[in-house]
Amino acid sequence: MDTIFFSNISQAIEETSTLIKKTLKNVPTPLKPLTEHLLTAKGKGIRTRLLLNCALNKKGIPKSAINASAAIEIFHLATLVHDDIIDDSHTRRGVASIQTKFGKKQAVICGDYLFCAAILLLSDMPQTHVKFAKKMTNSIQKICVGELRQYANSHNLDINFYEYLKIIQGKTAALFHVAAYGGAILSQGQTLNEKEVKALGKFGTYFGTIFQILDDCKDYILDETMAKKPTNIDIANGVINLPLLMSMLNRADIKERAGLAISSGMYETLIQEVKVTGVTASLEIAHKFSSKADKVLRHIEPTKAAGLKALMAKELNQFPIKL
Repeated sequence: MDTIFFSNISQAIEETSTLIKKTLKNVPTPLKPLTEHLLTAKGKGIRTRLLLNCALNKKGIPKSAINASAAIEIFHLATLVHDDIIDDSHTRRGVASIQTKFGKKQAVICGDYLFCAAILLLSDMPQTHVKFAKKMTNSIQKICVGELRQYANSHNLDINFYEYLKIIQGKTAALFHVAAYGGAILSQGQTLNEKEVKALGKFGTYFGTIFQILDDCKDYILDETMAKKPTNIDIANGVINLPLLMSMLNRADIKERAGLAISSGMYETLIQEVKVTGVTASLEIAHKFSSKADKVLRHIEPTKAAGLKALMAKELNQFPIKL
């Protein structure tokens, strides 16, 4: 059992940030330039705040939740480093990607090291929290499978909506799920039963699904400066994201045009059509998942549920696209 508690979310976020910085700075000399570069571009820490909100109890937030949230953020950072290699992305979070600045081989090694650093943080948690470590490992497996599903469906214009969901609920929503579910099982002094813990896990899955759908939409409506990363990269890599999928389902001619655009590398006309036919339909689906997320919170203590609703609203309202 943890004996140290942090009194509020803000204090716990600051403590998590300090641990992440310490972890990324305390690396072997050859890696220092890479991890120091990663520290120049700060992420939003959505998964951290989700976990800490779910871990909050009457005493505060237990110390193990700090290790857990730092581990999740560092693991997420590792996936971004590897994603940029796969997608050949030259920017991430508004700065040069690791693979662009230091090279692909160095980026692979950096990503691998970050995975190990995240696991090491988990090993410092009390053995009573082995359930969280197992859940985290399971989520890592789902993320890998989700990425492989996406690769297997590259250029697949016959992909259906349910296969798309399997992909994003693996590669994106799995980490949101473990943040929420893990925060719940790390919470102490709470009377959370298994039904409530599972409800929080579902909330995390729905939150992550919405997050990815909106990110898909951003790929079509934002420029690189606003998105702080390359846009239109999905279609360039043959990834069939939700706006394109919904466009093909709603208009029979889009599928043929998409095939020609992907094979020719000329996307401008298709992108404009997807903006009109696919983005709105995707936002409607995101709205349905938002309703699902609200519904599962009915099983959660009202104060905690209100905090999680506010968290989701705050994060989603930061997107230029509004539900």
